[in-house]
Amino acid sequence: MKTRKFKVDQWVYYDALRDLNPDGKYQKRAVILSVCDEDDFNDYEIYVEDTAQYKKTKEEYLFPIEQ
Repeated sequence: MKTRKFKVDQWVYYDALRDLNPDGKYQKRAVILSVCDEDDFNDYEIYVEDTAQYKKTKEEYLFPIEQ
């Protein structure tokens, strides 16, 4: 069983271009809506605040928001 890093309703940064630009220029605030099943290709369903989009994404593109 894979352990997930984030929980439902947790705010995170979503940055699919982190490998190309590691300074976080393209990161956007998002909230975790659901955790996908283990057999699903993606890990989470999120809502991106800036673009008002719902997306399914891998955990590697999500980063914790420091409090």
